[in-house]
Amino acid sequence: MSGTAEERAVISSLRRFRWTDGVRVGLIAAVFSTLILLLAGALSGRGLHILADAGMAVLPSAVREATGLPASLSYLVSHTLFYVLAGVVALGLVGLVDRLPPLVAGLLLVIIILEFGFMMLTTETHARGRIDDVTWRSLLIAHAVGDVVFALGILLVHPSLRRAVVRGFEW
Repeated sequence: MSGTAEERAVISSLRRFRWTDGVRVGLIAAVFSTLILLLAGALSGRGLHILADAGMAVLPSAVREATGLPASLSYLVSHTLFYVLAGVVALGLVGLVDRLPPLVAGLLLVIIILEFGFMMLTTETHARGRIDDVTWRSLLIAHAVGDVVFALGILLVHPSLRRAVVRGFEW
């Protein structure tokens, strides 16, 4: 037999990756993010109406125009689909990182670009007056929490990435 037990574990974990793992990670992150947004709505006195306010942002507005859904549902649909798609793509790319370790830097760069893109679109929507201050701040906080849950989910599902992160923080 060639390779260490750790290498064999990495190879077997790669074989067990399914796209459903990415869907599950994306759904969990979307749920956490939505719960934080609903909590912000409750604390600000808006309740569930904060979902309709968030539905006025750029991406949910495009979903609303394409489907005719109400603003709150267009937010939930676009938000959930984006996280699910990100989960499937991220786990697929992390699988490539096992074979080509320098891709970690590229993966981090893509994540940073996506996050700044989200912040830019949300800020632009706020500047145009489509969403107010409370909704804007609530969206940023909710998505930050969702992104942390998303990153933790990726680390939990992909064991070799978890080991690489731990090794990266060892002194």
